[in-house]
Amino acid sequence: MKKLLFLILLIITFYGCEKKFDSPLESDQAVYQIAQVSVFDSFTRTLTDSIINPSIKFTSTSDIRKVWIEIISPDNETLSPGQISLYDNGSPNTGDAVKGDKIYSNLVVMKREYINGMYSINYFVEDKAGTTKKVASQSFHFDRGEINISPIIVSVSLPDTIEVKNVPLSFIITATVADSNGINDINEVYFITYKPDQSSNGAKTSLYDDGNSSADGDVTAGDGIFSRAIIISPENQKGKYRFDFQAKDRGGLVSQVVQKYIVVK
Repeated sequence: MKKLLFLILLIITFYGCEKKFDSPLESDQAVYQIAQVSVFDSFTRTLTDSIINPSIKFTSTSDIRKVWIEIISPDNETLSPGQISLYDNGSPNTGDAVKGDKIYSNLVVMKREYINGMYSINYFVEDKAGTTKKVASQSFHFDRGEINISPIIVSVSLPDTIEVKNVPLSFIITATVADSNGINDINEVYFITYKPDQSSNGAKTSLYDDGNSSADGDVTAGDGIFSRAIIISPENQKGKYRFDFQAKDRGGLVSQVVQKYIVVK
């Protein structure tokens, strides 16, 4: 059970930079107000501890129909199943200690495949009139508890030679990447281009694993194959281009550099 931080509130407001409380409720309208909310700055997953226990206490529950949370990942994605109900039922299955004590709780498994980083928990209340309000939010850093290992570029696929005549020519470049910490640990895959005269602006060209074939040429999302659609025009300098491929994970570790070449005629 996580420690409860006592908050004295006349209007639902939280002071501080790390535990932010947002509430549109006004003091002359609110039938319920927050008395306590669970607080944890960080959570490290282990083989024996993978569960967080978010909870919130109200001064009154007579007007409350439902309480739930949504957890937002560092990628600004809502974790499945979306709405996670909180209960005041005294059940060990929900992590609620005492039934009817106005503390709503639940147990949430932080899975191994979740990425490292800052997560947000947003608290919501639906009253008996059917009005829904976001009443609080907090942030915490999640650590999967694993040794971080650099990603690896397994292979790169691109044409050896391209002949450009009167119209631009498009083609797909792909890089297959692996990471011992899981494919979700890969933060970016990119290449840097060097012209035949060996000059380069040093800009990264990103490859994507999002399944958006119409935009970037990637066929299947999440399969570890990162893709990018490239267009070569007749105006491009002719000769041998060098492409330096690299991958970077969320912990900042980078892969080996893989160099490939395309001859443009």
